[in-house]
Amino acid sequence: MNEIVLTPQKMNTEIMADLEQRGLIIRLMPSREVHRLEVKSGEVLGGYIYKSKPDSGTHSLVNVALDNSEFINFGTHPGNEEFLLLGGVAEKNMLLLISYLSKSELDIKIKTGELASQDFICLDVVFNDPELSFFVMKKDVPHGECCMGSGLPATFYVTEGSTLGLEKTDFKDYKLVLGA
Repeated sequence: MNEIVLTPQKMNTEIMADLEQRGLIIRLMPSREVHRLEVKSGEVLGGYIYKSKPDSGTHSLVNVALDNSEFINFGTHPGNEEFLLLGGVAEKNMLLLISYLSKSELDIKIKTGELASQDFICLDVVFNDPELSFFVMKKDVPHGECCMGSGLPATFYVTEGSTLGLEKTDFKDYKLVLGA
């Protein structure tokens, strides 16, 4: 079994900006120039950041609770989902693992035995922060969550299509292991 050692990094603005520049997420932050609309006094405007495909199902808000110490649901979704990291104070630390690789690139590296820890970033997530805790995970971006430490199970919210589904990654001879 080949081990991929993952070192959690505290989520910060530089990491999130890098993930967005790589095309993996869309950050949702107050007063973001890229999302600002030209609106005149007395007007109200709305603009789409993206539109889901109808086959993803109706819009849904999902509460997620996890108490797993391994990335048992690592995989991809065929549509976007929004992470709303509104968390409690007495909960375990939540880790979010994201692959820098596309779904197909990840599958190829697993098959050829070339997968490395540098193909991932493991985030020790920050809850309740307007600049870090709200973002869109783009479709087909391999990711998964686990938690560590003591306390209540970690919780957060996602919005996604009601029939979105998850395609789990088969790591074959690889095992994801948390490092220091």
